[in-house]
Amino acid sequence: MLKYTAIMVLVILVLTGCGLQMERYQGQTSRDDVENMGMNDKVTVDTQNPRSIKNVGNTWGLKQDRQMIKDAVAQMEGVEVRRVILEASQVWVSVDVDNEEDMSKEEKEQMQEKIKQTIFKAVPRYNIHVKIK
Repeated sequence: MLKYTAIMVLVILVLTGCGLQMERYQGQTSRDDVENMGMNDKVTVDTQNPRSIKNVGNTWGLKQDRQMIKDAVAQMEGVEVRRVILEASQVWVSVDVDNEEDMSKEEKEQMQEKIKQTIFKAVPRYNIHVKIK
Protein backbone atom coordinates (compact mmCIF):
# COMPACT_ATOMS: atom_id res chain seq x y z
CA MET A 1 0.00 0.00 0.00
CA LEU A 2 2.85 2.36 0.82
CA LYS A 3 4.33 1.57 -2.57
CA TYR A 4 1.13 2.64 -4.43
CA THR A 5 0.86 5.82 -2.38
CA ALA A 6 4.48 6.75 -3.15
CA ILE A 7 3.92 6.10 -6.88
CA MET A 8 0.74 8.23 -6.88
CA VAL A 9 2.48 11.12 -5.08
CA LEU A 10 5.38 10.92 -7.54
CA VAL A 11 2.99 10.91 -10.54
CA ILE A 12 1.07 13.92 -9.15
CA LEU A 13 4.30 15.86 -8.59
CA VAL A 14 5.57 15.14 -12.11
CA LEU A 15 2.25 16.07 -13.77
CA THR A 16 1.81 19.29 -11.83
CA GLY A 17 5.42 20.27 -12.47
CA CYS A 18 4.96 19.94 -16.23
CA GLY A 19 1.66 21.78 -16.17
CA LEU A 20 3.14 24.95 -14.67
CA GLN A 21 5.55 25.60 -17.55
CA MET A 22 3.03 27.23 -19.87
CA GLU A 23 5.48 29.60 -21.59
CA ARG A 24 7.08 26.65 -23.37
CA TYR A 25 3.87 25.57 -25.08
CA GLN A 26 2.50 27.30 -28.13
CA GLY A 27 -1.04 28.61 -27.80
CA GLN A 28 -1.04 29.07 -24.05
CA THR A 29 -1.83 32.49 -22.63
CA SER A 30 -1.61 33.81 -19.15
CA ARG A 31 -4.38 35.62 -17.32
CA ASP A 32 -2.62 38.97 -17.91
CA ASP A 33 -2.58 38.34 -21.67
CA VAL A 34 -6.31 37.62 -21.70
CA GLU A 35 -7.16 40.71 -19.64
CA ASN A 36 -5.12 43.01 -21.91
CA MET A 37 -6.26 41.70 -25.31
CA GLY A 38 -7.35 44.48 -27.65
CA MET A 39 -5.76 47.27 -25.67
CA ASN A 40 -3.36 49.84 -27.11
CA ASP A 41 0.28 49.83 -26.17
CA LYS A 42 -0.57 52.60 -23.76
CA VAL A 43 -3.60 51.64 -21.70
CA THR A 44 -6.44 54.00 -22.61
CA VAL A 45 -10.21 53.93 -22.73
CA ASP A 46 -10.20 53.52 -26.52
CA THR A 47 -9.21 50.30 -28.23
CA GLN A 48 -7.76 49.83 -31.70
CA ASN A 49 -10.79 47.93 -32.95
CA PRO A 50 -11.30 49.02 -36.59
CA ARG A 51 -14.97 48.04 -36.47
CA SER A 52 -15.87 50.44 -33.71
CA ILE A 53 -18.29 53.18 -34.68
CA LYS A 54 -15.73 55.93 -34.06
CA ASN A 55 -13.24 54.43 -36.53
CA VAL A 56 -15.27 53.85 -39.67
CA GLY A 57 -12.21 54.10 -41.87
CA ASN A 58 -11.51 55.46 -45.31
CA THR A 59 -12.61 52.48 -47.37
CA TRP A 60 -16.35 52.21 -46.76
CA GLY A 61 -19.31 54.29 -45.70
CA LEU A 62 -21.84 56.68 -47.16
CA LYS A 63 -19.35 59.53 -47.47
CA GLN A 64 -16.95 57.37 -49.47
CA ASP A 65 -19.74 56.01 -51.70
CA ARG A 66 -21.01 59.52 -52.38
CA GLN A 67 -17.50 60.64 -53.34
CA MET A 68 -17.00 57.61 -55.62
CA ILE A 69 -20.26 58.45 -57.42
CA LYS A 70 -19.20 62.08 -57.88
CA ASP A 71 -15.76 61.04 -59.13
CA ALA A 72 -17.21 58.54 -61.60
CA VAL A 73 -19.65 61.05 -63.09
CA ALA A 74 -16.98 63.79 -63.15
CA GLN A 75 -15.03 61.68 -65.65
CA MET A 76 -17.89 62.06 -68.14
CA GLU A 77 -17.53 65.05 -70.41
CA GLY A 78 -20.21 67.72 -70.03
CA VAL A 79 -21.85 66.17 -66.95
CA GLU A 80 -21.77 67.72 -63.46
CA VAL A 81 -23.29 66.25 -60.29
CA ARG A 82 -25.63 68.54 -58.39
CA ARG A 83 -26.85 66.22 -55.65
CA VAL A 84 -26.39 62.64 -54.45
CA ILE A 85 -28.90 61.11 -52.04
CA LEU A 86 -28.21 57.70 -50.52
CA GLU A 87 -30.93 55.81 -48.71
CA ALA A 88 -30.57 52.09 -47.94
CA SER A 89 -30.07 50.38 -51.31
CA GLN A 90 -31.23 53.37 -53.39
CA VAL A 91 -29.23 56.27 -54.77
CA TRP A 92 -30.72 59.33 -56.45
CA VAL A 93 -28.34 61.45 -58.51
CA SER A 94 -29.26 64.84 -59.96
CA VAL A 95 -26.97 66.05 -62.71
CA ASP A 96 -26.49 69.00 -65.01
CA VAL A 97 -25.74 68.14 -68.63
CA ASP A 98 -24.31 70.60 -71.13
CA ASN A 99 -26.81 71.51 -73.89
CA GLU A 100 -29.59 69.69 -72.07
CA GLU A 101 -32.25 72.01 -73.46
CA ASP A 102 -31.24 71.04 -77.02
CA MET A 103 -31.56 67.30 -76.34
CA SER A 104 -34.55 65.26 -77.43
CA LYS A 105 -36.37 62.98 -75.01
CA GLU A 106 -34.58 59.90 -76.44
CA GLU A 107 -31.17 61.56 -76.11
CA LYS A 108 -31.90 62.42 -72.48
CA GLU A 109 -32.92 58.82 -71.78
CA GLN A 110 -29.73 57.56 -73.43
CA MET A 111 -27.67 60.01 -71.37
CA GLN A 112 -29.44 58.90 -68.17
CA GLU A 113 -28.69 55.27 -68.99
CA LYS A 114 -25.05 56.09 -69.72
CA ILE A 115 -24.75 57.91 -66.37
CA LYS A 116 -26.43 54.98 -64.57
CA GLN A 117 -23.94 52.54 -66.09
CA THR A 118 -21.01 54.75 -65.09
CA ILE A 119 -22.27 54.95 -61.51
CA PHE A 120 -23.01 51.22 -61.43
CA LYS A 121 -19.40 50.47 -62.39
CA ALA A 122 -18.21 52.62 -59.47
CA VAL A 123 -20.68 51.38 -56.82
CA PRO A 124 -22.67 48.35 -57.96
CA ARG A 125 -24.51 47.80 -54.67
CA TYR A 126 -27.20 50.45 -55.25
CA ASN A 127 -30.35 50.80 -57.33
CA ILE A 128 -29.55 53.96 -59.27
CA HIS A 129 -31.97 56.72 -60.26
CA VAL A 130 -30.67 59.60 -62.39
CA LYS A 131 -32.44 62.90 -62.96
CA ILE A 132 -31.17 65.41 -65.48
CA LYS A 133 -31.96 68.99 -64.43
